Amino acid sequence: MWLENLQRTFLDWDAMAEILPIMLSTGLKNTLILAAASTLLGTVIGIALAVMGISRTAWIRVPARVYTDIFRGLPAIVTILLIGQGFAGIGRQIFGPSPYPLGILALSLIAGAYIGEIFRAGIQAVPAGQMEACRALSMSYGQGMRLIVVPQGIRRVLPALVNQFISNVKDSSLIYFLGLLASEREIFRVGQDAAVVTGNLSPLLLAGIFYLVITVPLTHLVNFIDHRLRTGRRLATITPVSGLDEVEALGAAPAPRGAERFAGGSLSIRGLRLSYGNLEVLRGIDLEVPKGTVTCIIGPSGSGKSTLLRSLNRLVEMNAGEVLIDGTDIRAMKPERLRARVGMVFQHFNLFPDHSARDNVMLSLTRIKGLPRAEARAIAEARLADVGLGGRGDHRPSNLSGGQQQRVAIARALAMDPEVVLFDEVTSALDPELVKGVLTLMADLGRRGMTMVVVTHEMGFARQVADQIVFMDEGRIVEAGPPSELFDTPKTDRLRRFFAEVL
Repeated sequence: MWLENLQRTFLDWDAMAEILPIMLSTGLKNTLILAAASTLLGTVIGIALAVMGISRTAWIRVPARVYTDIFRGLPAIVTILLIGQGFAGIGRQIFGPSPYPLGILALSLIAGAYIGEIFRAGIQAVPAGQMEACRALSMSYGQGMRLIVVPQGIRRVLPALVNQFISNVKDSSLIYFLGLLASEREIFRVGQDAAVVTGNLSPLLLAGIFYLVITVPLTHLVNFIDHRLRTGRRLATITPVSGLDEVEALGAAPAPRGAERFAGGSLSIRGLRLSYGNLEVLRGIDLEVPKGTVTCIIGPSGSGKSTLLRSLNRLVEMNAGEVLIDGTDIRAMKPERLRARVGMVFQHFNLFPDHSARDNVMLSLTRIKGLPRAEARAIAEARLADVGLGGRGDHRPSNLSGGQQQRVAIARALAMDPEVVLFDEVTSALDPELVKGVLTLMADLGRRGMTMVVVTHEMGFARQVADQIVFMDEGRIVEAGPPSELFDTPKTDRLRRFFAEVL
């Protein structure tokens, strides 16, 4: 008996069949319109809130926070009734008698608060090194956000954005409280009206099935898309490569541009000082870097080596002193123009994970220099060949070893044809087996006339490759001179103690 009761209550096939055409033509259509329109408008609101929310200016940031707190804190039905009934008079003047547009607006305001937080979290989850890499490639802040940071942030939160769309699909079932016309009913209202007429819950069960048909496949589709965006196109040639094989491959790789000599520039640093608040990091640096030479900066951690490097292309701004590149004060240049002349390679690579190796190299060529894609591709292929990665252009960074990623980063910096390249402890994040290949490449760049300033803990490399070595401690240059002089006859007790610890 109870089974028959359940069947009459939930599985009245005749009632379902009767309501199915209306569910499709009216309920499904209106639900998708409500959900899609509110998600689209909510996304626009959310992007604005996210940008405002990460602003350093309080009068921009605080209103975004207040908006988010209000519309996330109120129950959806309260917001819908406040908007739909409180602004009914204005709505009739603008939209006519139908409350349908006010329902979309209410859902959009609710969705915007959640989407804003989703975008903000996604953008702030992108590693800071990504923006630093953008700036080092002579992108402006806006270009870096538009080309790299925001797309990465969106990809990171794509499943959460789809979850919000699904929430809008379900919240659309509350719009009927505003008194929609018969032609404006959504899935729930169609099912509810039919349930009242038939006296059983079969139409409501059919409405539930419709909601599942919308949401479940969409969830799985987005998970698949998210996976493909993270991993990129599947490559059949991905095979493990040992560090020794990498070194041998680099030495044997054809170098179509190998005979080319670089037109290195000179650097002149005078009285450079830099502080973070009350902490003085650089305390009067004087240094000459002749064109076409390799200068290795060594010293203990915290001595200011990396900060000095970042001040040379204005990733950090000096407080006093001057830096000249080929006789021109770098503060008289736009930062983007300076960074096109002074490239940088980072300790942790800072490659763009959503781009292939080739696209990492091409990006600034096409978007910053404005080169045609064909020309940029030819340059990228040549630079990748220079660093022994001619056959790896289609690989994402995640499919490359640490040494290969670092060589892509070097190729990316070289593609901009800089006069000076800064290397910030580029081997410290690599396995020992992979270090040799990167150092061999850097030594070749030095022999070809590239002006290089290298922060390194590799004393053997510094001794063999450097034209001059600079020893820093506590924000000052303690000693500077040729490798033979510093290694064989250090003048200060501090340098002798340092060598005693590291050699």
